[in-house]
Amino acid sequence: MDKGKKWIIVSSVLMGILCVLTIFFVVLKQGETDIRKLHRWCNDAGMWLVVIWQIMLIIICAIIWIKVLKDVANPGKAILRCASLGVTCLAIIFLAGSWLNLAFDYNYGHVVLQKSNLYLIKTEDDYGGCDYSVWSKSSFFYRRLEHDIGDSADSVAEGIFYSYVNGFKDNTGVDITAATRDNSSELSEQMKKEYQYLNDFIAVTEDTFPERFQRGLYWQEKACTENSIGTVQVPIIDENGMQDLTWFCENICGWLESCLEKVPYEDAPWLYKEIVFAMPSLSDSFDPSPYLSGGYDHDPLYEAIYDFVDKKLTSADYPKHKAYGMLEFVDDGSDEFFPSVEPECSYTTKDGVTYGMLLVDRAGGSSYYSLVAYQKGEKTPVMVNRDPYNGCGGQAEWITFIDDSNLGFSCLSYNGGDDALLYRTEDGGKSFTQINYPSAKVKLSDGTIYNPFVIPEKIWLEDGSLFMLAGQSPWSGDYYSEELGKHPSGLYVSHDDGMSFEYVGEQ
Repeated sequence: MDKGKKWIIVSSVLMGILCVLTIFFVVLKQGETDIRKLHRWCNDAGMWLVVIWQIMLIIICAIIWIKVLKDVANPGKAILRCASLGVTCLAIIFLAGSWLNLAFDYNYGHVVLQKSNLYLIKTEDDYGGCDYSVWSKSSFFYRRLEHDIGDSADSVAEGIFYSYVNGFKDNTGVDITAATRDNSSELSEQMKKEYQYLNDFIAVTEDTFPERFQRGLYWQEKACTENSIGTVQVPIIDENGMQDLTWFCENICGWLESCLEKVPYEDAPWLYKEIVFAMPSLSDSFDPSPYLSGGYDHDPLYEAIYDFVDKKLTSADYPKHKAYGMLEFVDDGSDEFFPSVEPECSYTTKDGVTYGMLLVDRAGGSSYYSLVAYQKGEKTPVMVNRDPYNGCGGQAEWITFIDDSNLGFSCLSYNGGDDALLYRTEDGGKSFTQINYPSAKVKLSDGTIYNPFVIPEKIWLEDGSLFMLAGQSPWSGDYYSEELGKHPSGLYVSHDDGMSFEYVGEQ
């Protein structure tokens, strides 16, 4: 066989292998998650694969064209071929860079959300910062889109992504200008007015979220029989849980006030028929129109939103009492070292086994813990749960198990001790779930409703029911009961083993 043909065959095989390896790396890298992170060497290997691929393509193209140009009599053709060589090299570099940008992203993070062929990527740096970007997939190749979300808060980034993948690239939900321009001859005066109302409503909302209030916002188009357009854009706004309730209600009231100033309720009541609240693990529609139709009044609207979200977050339909089994100390026999230090809070069973929240890291003023267990007299604990608070940092206040069973609770305070989260386990601490409890709905003189009982203090079993006492912040809790003559705590009761609570009263 001719040496030139052999050289071409060998080069083609080598190029094919490099291409396959590079594509395999990109596909593998795209599928990584928080739990399964690729090692740094794989990052380096993938990056160098792409570099070698580009260099070899350029060298091979150069050799081929030099071979072709040899003994060429026509200088015009030679110049043309040299120009095409340069264009070919630039095209190779451009395509490799566009298609395989993922391999060059040394600080590549992980997939947060995915819809069809679009991905929301969260990239974290070594200093705790993060950045979001949108990627698309075409066949085996991935590329980073120009639509860059940046370092927005998590909920904001997710909202922008949802809006983007639904075709609203500017997050406004509808191109009013295009609609009125392309169909101006067919639109009635009423329809033009309604398009303008919708445009103004969207503009005010976009100026509010996330510019004024840092909340995720995206849109859903729904059919509407109350206007001549036939559709309406329904805003979907993120609510971040029980600890966010007071701020969320104020944000929604402030946003609606701004909307009503621009588009009065009487002009376009169909705009104010539905808002979707995206709460943790669920979403539901709220109708503000009964509180706007007779003239806007802040207090009734605030109370209605507060009550609506409060009930949704705390009234889940859970199964009732079940047998949880007793705590069992299991030494896994691992040689992993855990420092023999005192846990920040602990619970000791009747058998002398101590379960404690062990400080393992500190960052940004917050502490991070692992749940460990050790028998009486032993100094080295064994691991029960590496991350009992599911990534949250703060100060571990207490942990308890109900009658030495696998059913237990723990409290993590944060924000300098001004707020706290309640966690529940039913498998002896191997996993925890955050539990919301209803607001006491204390009303201040200015009409604001809030929950002063933000620090769970203890949980106990009494007459077949679980009771919880929640106190006020030691720093900002200033709610005083004239009837009791003191700063009270809130008493709660649970009839489903602590999966949900009911407010009993002050004490």
